[in-house]
Amino acid sequence: MRRFWALARSAALEALAEPLSAILFLVALLTVHLLPVFHLHQFGDPARLPRECGFSALLVFGLVFATSSAVRAIGRELESGTAAAALARPVPRPLFFCAKVSGVFAAFALFLLAVAGATLLSVITAQMGRAVSHGATLTWGPGLAAGVGGTLVAYALAAVGNGVLRTRFCVGACLLMAVAQPVALACVLHANQSPVPWALLPALGTLALGCAVFVAMAGALAVCLKPAAVATLLTVAVLLSFARPLRAVMPDINRFWLVDAFAAGGTVRAGDLCAIAGAGALLVAFWLVAGSALLARREIP
Repeated sequence: MRRFWALARSAALEALAEPLSAILFLVALLTVHLLPVFHLHQFGDPARLPRECGFSALLVFGLVFATSSAVRAIGRELESGTAAAALARPVPRPLFFCAKVSGVFAAFALFLLAVAGATLLSVITAQMGRAVSHGATLTWGPGLAAGVGGTLVAYALAAVGNGVLRTRFCVGACLLMAVAQPVALACVLHANQSPVPWALLPALGTLALGCAVFVAMAGALAVCLKPAAVATLLTVAVLLSFARPLRAVMPDINRFWLVDAFAAGGTVRAGDLCAIAGAGALLVAFWLVAGSALLARREIP
């Protein structure tokens, strides 16, 4: 287990250390906070647009972040010879593959934490804006300032840490931005006891589990294909998951997309959540086994 955690930790740090990772964190959080400000139509439910922005940010930016990290964690290790050095020691190939993908899962969980905190705060901001404006579609200033300000301050602190303490900027920026969202949410709740839509969290977690299937798929494909080919196949798989999903090997994203159930004050039944999450977990396990088998059969010089 010590080797497993060491490999997983290195994969998580590599995923967060990429310049693209810090940019995706920043763009995703600003999207969740700022897009609801610019809506021009009255949807009836002030929280609808913030909810959909949060789920969309997780699906789009989170999927790009995690799948590209998985391809780098497996493909780069095999091409550079680092995997050969690690496997020369008593490290089983299935353990190596599962540890690397688990490290990417950990980095993706940090992304989920950031988006979940931003989504809850954005929903509260929209609801408070409706309340203080007596029905108009206005945004509550303190909530927006806490969300956007916390994100930008975290980014600035990472830059200061890099310049003064010589810390890794991208890793620090991702960590600080992820922590800043729950902190901003806690500060807003302390200042104003607003109702919190906690029911969104299981739905966001279920969507993240659907995305995790593609992450494991990316790692498995990276064992035997070049990054460009993996990106092409993943794009096709994601598109098929919306239109005609092959449920034996990929998730039906339409079932994992549970945000519509919250319209008009609705909720998602616990039984539905468990069934969908169980299907996602089985697909993740399938691709972990497939990736381990492919790595076991590959010749590594």
